[in-house]
Amino acid sequence: MNYKVLVTDEAIDDIFNFVKYIHIDLGDPGAAEKLYGNLNKEVSNTGVFPLKFSDSGIKYRGYTIHKKVFESYLLFYIIDNEKQTVYILRILKDRMNWKRILKNNKTYHFTNYNR
Repeated sequence: MNYKVLVTDEAIDDIFNFVKYIHIDLGDPGAAEKLYGNLNKEVSNTGVFPLKFSDSGIKYRGYTIHKKVFESYLLFYIIDNEKQTVYILRILKDRMNWKRILKNNKTYHFTNYNR
């Protein structure tokens, strides 16, 4: 099972903010670059056996939001089996109040998504 993976603008912003924080605020461009590469790899790999990751207990538009753990980051996504597509909704730190964040976010955006 190898699903197409699409990433929301919100998840792209999440990655950008983590990388920017490490690069600028912590002053470690090497670690920022490594994190960027690792997160992108994890996002891409989510399309391989997407059902193996846990249910977050939250729904979005009738879809179950799944939670994939990577280091201290959580990748949240939904699966459209009909389209064989995984939609990465958000990427959050494990210490964030991710349940509140996911429940409060009612709409996700795909700027670079061609229908």
